[in-house]
Amino acid sequence: MADNWPPSRFWQYWALAGMVVLTAAFWWGVEGYALFEGPYPRGQIADGLLRFSLLVLTPALVLVWIVAAWLRARVGERGFWKLLSLVALIWAGAVMVTRILIL
Repeated sequence: MADNWPPSRFWQYWALAGMVVLTAAFWWGVEGYALFEGPYPRGQIADGLLRFSLLVLTPALVLVWIVAAWLRARVGERGFWKLLSLVALIWAGAVMVTRILIL
């Protein structure tokens, strides 16, 4: 049996990032769905951004976090963190703009 304890720094940071990523994705899934189903007035841009962030960006954020081992082997540790950061920033921007336009 290989001695893999304690886990490498990559996996420690990955677990910490997962707490943030999964909490944020769950929060936006619930909040975004409530905004989608609620009686909030919204225009075409807000509606399209809401749908895009719920149907494309949120799953992409979770997917990038889940496939960490595969991505780490292909793009390296720094590449993985850059990719996760890029997706997270795009997701956070879309969520922020959507909330501003709707509320």
